[in-house]
Amino acid sequence: MIEALKKIWSVFTPAERRKGRWMLVLVVLMALAETASVLSIMPFLSVLGRPSVIQDSPTLSRIYQSLGMVDTRQLIFALGLASIVLVVSSSLFKTVTLHVLNRFVHLERHSISTRLLSRYLQQPYEFFLVNNPSILARNVLSEVDQLLYELIQPVSQLIAQGSVLLAMTVLIFCYDATTALCITAALAILYGTIYSLVRKRLARIGAERQRADGQRYQACNEALGGIKDVKVTHATNAYIGHFERASRLFSRHFATNETLAQSPLYLVEATGYTGLIIIALVLLNRTNDVAHVLPALGLYGFAAYRMLPSAQIMYRGFAKLRFTSSTLDAIAQDLQLPPEAPAAATSTLPLRHEIRLSGISYAYPSTPDKRILDGLDLVIPANSSVGIVGKSGAGKSTLMDILLGLLRPLEGTMTVDGTPISEANVARWQHTIGYVPQHIYLSDASVAENIAFGLPREAIDMAAVERAARAAQIHDFVVHELPQGYETQVGDRGIRLSGGQRQRVGIARALYRDPPVLLMDEATSALDTETEEALIDSIRALCERKTIIVIAHREASLHFCRQVIAINQKPRFSWSPPC
Repeated sequence: MIEALKKIWSVFTPAERRKGRWMLVLVVLMALAETASVLSIMPFLSVLGRPSVIQDSPTLSRIYQSLGMVDTRQLIFALGLASIVLVVSSSLFKTVTLHVLNRFVHLERHSISTRLLSRYLQQPYEFFLVNNPSILARNVLSEVDQLLYELIQPVSQLIAQGSVLLAMTVLIFCYDATTALCITAALAILYGTIYSLVRKRLARIGAERQRADGQRYQACNEALGGIKDVKVTHATNAYIGHFERASRLFSRHFATNETLAQSPLYLVEATGYTGLIIIALVLLNRTNDVAHVLPALGLYGFAAYRMLPSAQIMYRGFAKLRFTSSTLDAIAQDLQLPPEAPAAATSTLPLRHEIRLSGISYAYPSTPDKRILDGLDLVIPANSSVGIVGKSGAGKSTLMDILLGLLRPLEGTMTVDGTPISEANVARWQHTIGYVPQHIYLSDASVAENIAFGLPREAIDMAAVERAARAAQIHDFVVHELPQGYETQVGDRGIRLSGGQRQRVGIARALYRDPPVLLMDEATSALDTETEEALIDSIRALCERKTIIVIAHREASLHFCRQVIAINQKPRFSWSPPC
């Protein structure tokens, strides 16, 4: 329990911890207000049951005389009114406190999910090679909600209601220590026994729920993301089956958790009612005077009215803490991931002479013993066009990722005009290059927003958009065939465009900032012959003022390149004559 609370505290930022301390102050004040409201019922019931108690109590006698009352009924009305005011005021203060607590908790959902997504996006590219994007999306959305609603909120209520329970316990201890001890022991034994019986099961089904939730997200994202393949291969039933099994397990464990968290309430209610009757009979047998029994019974009854819901909420908090512990561990761990680098630079890294790769070796984290590149040496002169060709698995894409600064070589260095590319300047290098991947990702936004990818609408330079679109051979299509021109929405992943049109939008994106270095990975594979030739003519026109590196499976696609590098499967490099 203490470790879990420490872990929750570590998830908060310093500013949120300060707010949390103020929440604790409000909780203490709320507990004091609850105590005063419960205590206020005793004088009223005492005078109501036996008016002569005014003369026996110095405090009541002074109040009676100082207010100039001549009838005990006036004091009864005054005490009753004072009790009502205290109870209503306490309830209002409790409502305000719980609203502040709830607001704090719900804003934590925003804070934690934003910080978690930010931390993921700050990780190096290799992080995404070993972590499923569906699982990361689940953590940011579903698991943060789970953490807040099933852990932080119940724990905040546990602390708030624990303060009320503690205040009520102190109150009845001051009135009758023996009776208070019996009540406290009964509640502790009852809830402690139930919790000890279910705690291991809650931890087990909580971990299974987390895995099932990840499987739900993965099945759903894969089915919807690859809908064309799913339809063509008739894999609908397979994906529905994967999702259904995970969803059923997820729902079953949630139902079990709710049952285990709520079921003690009914047993405790029956126990509390029975205990109240027993207390009344014991007090009556001890004093044989209803006037003495009535105020005590009112105190215990009102205290029980406040204590039993608080005890139940505390138990639910402990149960949910156990059920959601695996989620807390995962999110707390991911929030501690070290960021890759500070904010990206805005300046570029000039290329005037050459890009040089010396002794480059690389192996992926999943297969550390299998080197994709081993001792690679390569020189790419500035303002030249270089083609890289080779079979699948030869290391072409790995080489491209190293040139992009996404992968760090295990051995060797990449230099630009003698300057080694490192974490300190990789952002400047990435501002120098434009990249066209084989598979273009388009967001559900306008054509202009996809070409000026990552910029807010008000910051888009439409002149640069049109210039890039003309170079990518897509300007005429956008202007003459799309209903709203550059403001036309392309749909999720560009589903309203053909494969070739998506590829040309991707090429325009790479040219938007007019970068001096252009890297193209199978960039013309989705284009028809006529469009490919027109695009190659455009690229050829750029060769005199840009460094262009192109990856392709077929050497015929690289006839415009001045140099072609053939990667063998080992891999080794050979130079073919310039075209």
